[in-house]
Amino acid sequence: MKMALPVLLAALLGAAFGSFLNVVLSRLPRRESVVWPASHCEACGRGLAWWENIPVASFLFLRGRCRTCHSPIGVRHLAVEAATGVAAALAAWSWERSARG
Repeated sequence: MKMALPVLLAALLGAAFGSFLNVVLSRLPRRESVVWPASHCEACGRGLAWWENIPVASFLFLRGRCRTCHSPIGVRHLAVEAATGVAAALAAWSWERSARG
């Protein structure tokens, strides 16, 4: 049970990294900055509230659509955030397990 907290923290940090990775994947091919402007809907341009930037949870809460214009948010965003979260959790679990002998 002591292993649960580090694995959960790793999953959360991994999902947060996945969220940033989505920004990079979306903006670099268009030669846009990855730091400015802040996260926004790609369809209507409205800046996102802090709670709309929570990895995985916001996508599910918003049902994969922009709160304002209702344009669909690509499922890639959910997949990248979830995959990096799971990968980080598995790495932490494996590391914790091997450290215990």
